[in-house]
Amino acid sequence: MVYFTSLTVFDPLAALLLAMRRIEGLLLGCALLASDAAANGYANYVLDTTPGITPGRIGQAVVTALAVALIAAAPKAAPWLHSPGCAG
Repeated sequence: MVYFTSLTVFDPLAALLLAMRRIEGLLLGCALLASDAAANGYANYVLDTTPGITPGRIGQAVVTALAVALIAAAPKAAPWLHSPGCAG
């Protein structure tokens, strides 16, 4: 519960940093999506013992696909962002 509550702060922070074209926003976004996919996977496959496909499992698959896509795209997006200590 603490993790998902913390997303109410970290998700907008990542969005703000990305809007400011900061590399930290990209890194935070990658970390958030990857950890969210893992947390949702735990919740949907370990804690939820319902067999078969559930709405939560579909959502978890979407979040996982987004995490993989962002992590794969990050190296190509990084050059357009500002690095720490870089003016501008």
